[in-house]
Amino acid sequence: MLNEKPYLLGRTFIFSVAKGEDLLPLLQEFCKENQIKFGIITSAIGSVNKATFGFYDQKNKKYNKITVDKELEILSIQGNISLYEHKPMIHAHITFSDADGKIYGGHMMSPTNIFSCEMMIQEITGSEIKSRKLDKCTQLLLWQSVSTKK
Repeated sequence: MLNEKPYLLGRTFIFSVAKGEDLLPLLQEFCKENQIKFGIITSAIGSVNKATFGFYDQKNKKYNKITVDKELEILSIQGNISLYEHKPMIHAHITFSDADGKIYGGHMMSPTNIFSCEMMIQEITGSEIKSRKLDKCTQLLLWQSVSTKK
């Protein structure tokens, strides 16, 4: 049985990402500057001229990186923000389509070069937040609860 406490919605951020930006490091810096410790990416659409994403190989316990070096539409980004080693970490999956309607997607990685992008991020607050810790079984950085009380 899960023993989780409710969370509250904090600030909402609505913004555009400038052409030429690399999406993942830009989001990490945005969260750091705005002190977003825990949150969700609620909406993201746009286009890129180069996409990098990954697929987690469960047997070998590592991400296989995939790069598509052409114009793509961002169909969606689904993800969350939490802390790892006291810094904001973005864990997001991204889907794209090309001019022929072929779909691509996986774990969002760098470099993903923006042509245009509009995003919404919802901060989450509460008495506990999630931070990431290496899970020895999966070799993934997974959530653990951390108290925000001092």
